[in-house]
Amino acid sequence: MQIKNSLLLLTAFTAGGAVARVHGHERRHQHPARAVGDVVHAVIDGQEVSWVNTYAGPTQAPAAPAKEGAGVVQNNVAAAPSVTASSTAIASTTTTTGPTSTSTAFPTGFGGQTEPVGSGDTYCGNIGVPYGSNIIQITKDDLSSYDYTITLDGSAITEDYQVVFWNKCGSDKTLTGFYSSTFPVTLTVSAGSSAYVAVDTDTQGGFIAIPASQDLPRNTLGSILGFWGEFDFADSANNAWSGFDVSAIQAQNAGQTDFPGLKIEGNGVSSSITTNLGAVDNAYTSNEAAEGGIGGNIPAGPLALTATLGYSG
Repeated sequence: MQIKNSLLLLTAFTAGGAVARVHGHERRHQHPARAVGDVVHAVIDGQEVSWVNTYAGPTQAPAAPAKEGAGVVQNNVAAAPSVTASSTAIASTTTTTGPTSTSTAFPTGFGGQTEPVGSGDTYCGNIGVPYGSNIIQITKDDLSSYDYTITLDGSAITEDYQVVFWNKCGSDKTLTGFYSSTFPVTLTVSAGSSAYVAVDTDTQGGFIAIPASQDLPRNTLGSILGFWGEFDFADSANNAWSGFDVSAIQAQNAGQTDFPGLKIEGNGVSSSITTNLGAVDNAYTSNEAAEGGIGGNIPAGPLALTATLGYSG
């Protein structure tokens, strides 16, 4: 069943310029960057809308996220946006993830929640207070304590993988989370091990998983490249429905498809793309950029996803 209104807006996108077609699952096509202050026009469901561009693009080459040992998380949080929300203290604990014992500082819960802004293709839900505290790494034992989780399964990989998570929107509530160089969570999954992430309600975001030996790939505008895992948990603009998919649109738009495969499944539904874009199942390629409803569309309620890294079919 297709999610109503907006689901995600996470594909190749310059915040200043694009023509969008809003279906159950939104997509944008990459266009040349606009200048700050330019008025941008888009046709959405047959209606012309406009907004003033506030994004200047990356000012320098973004730094790759730190490569860490097995199971080590880097919970990066930036300054909180100007919203009315209370912050929750984040404490440190010591845990063991995967085959190697490592002392790791995991937060014990989410931070504060931000109020949604925008609508349709410009909708931004919860991005956390401080920014990024809506996506956290947890332990396997903690899975049952959270309504929305992603298990990162490393059973199909033969080397360490880095996994980078981002919010759909940046800390200024513009659609720039995937241009960032500071992420809510970056972690390493060793071959044969798993890692676990919890996501707060009304969060829209994504992640990629690539060998830890590689630098984080970017396109010429600074956007993250790879086969994206996209998620939208308990979207307040969609009656708390959730959605997920795997997408190759960004990679194809940049002419790069030599990425590891990814499969996401939950509630009996799966979305997958095999390594090097070998096979696509219920997932997005550039040919489906304007279509809605691809991937998982799940009614309100808890949702536990499993992402198979390096998926080859």
